[in-house]
Amino acid sequence: MFQTNKIQLTGNITKAPETRQAGDSTVTSARLMHNMEFPKGDGEFVERIAAIDLEIWGKRGEAFARHITTKTPVYVDGYLLLDQWEHEGKPHSRLLIRVNDWQFLTAPADDAKTKDSQPKGGAKKADKPSRATAAA
Repeated sequence: MFQTNKIQLTGNITKAPETRQAGDSTVTSARLMHNMEFPKGDGEFVERIAAIDLEIWGKRGEAFARHITTKTPVYVDGYLLLDQWEHEGKPHSRLLIRVNDWQFLTAPADDAKTKDSQPKGGAKKADKPSRATAAA
């Protein structure tokens, strides 16, 4: 019997990524909001919004937490996972996406959160003296 469990989704991050230690690795969680529209029988469109929890393990999750903020549009690729637990004797469950890969859908913001995007090698080009001022 053929079975597959793969999901590719785009949307905006609505819950800021949080990373925590999980044994020998780390796990980052966030929430993605996916909007879609489809036509009703009368030709009008209906908007549906789905909020999906994300779980990203290891270095990919750490990079996600470093570069992604709320309202950031992203693409995620992964699989659906049913998380089940018991709390105070009652069973609970939630469906989430275990992310294998992710990508920005826009250029990363130029702020303190993306410090890795700063020029390498010390001073910025504008900070280096020109030949005329260096000779003076």
